[in-house]
Amino acid sequence: MAEIKSSIELAMERTKGLTFTEEERQRLQEDKERRLAQAIVSQYLRGEMTLEELQRKRLQTTGSALLALDRALVESLNMSPETFPLVVEALERLLGKGHRAILQKLRDISMEWGQLLQKQRRKIKTELREELARRGVGGSAVVPYVEGSTVWKKNVEELFARFRHRLLELQGPIGKALESCQP
Repeated sequence: MAEIKSSIELAMERTKGLTFTEEERQRLQEDKERRLAQAIVSQYLRGEMTLEELQRKRLQTTGSALLALDRALVESLNMSPETFPLVVEALERLLGKGHRAILQKLRDISMEWGQLLQKQRRKIKTELREELARRGVGGSAVVPYVEGSTVWKKNVEELFARFRHRLLELQGPIGKALESCQP
């Protein structure tokens, strides 16, 4: 009687003798490096890794893995308003003093971003206080939680959308500058 084979056994028989081409192997390696780089940057942005640890990982990385790490950091520049300051801080540290023009553009955007946030925060705080006063809630102890309001979150996203195109324009020059700073 014939033996019944599992799906895995059938797949193993059909792929027996197949090997990856050099191009496929290279593509798999690059994909692995990209995922690892994104994980490292993500850990930094979530606060699970300090900037010093990120720098240490960057120093330990070489070749295409280093390029992937730098690319992941640069791409995270326009990910979210919450992580923007962390990315700017990391880029300032990694680029050092040798790239003043790019860093100045990045600082200018960062300063403008911070000023707009403060202005928006004051405006929304006033609006929330007025709303609370209409409901009969007031006094010196009442401090509206601006960052928790849906209006704040919506406004911050809209503001950040206006900055995204400027950040996208800087990604290329920042990436090239990081390549020149490779250990």
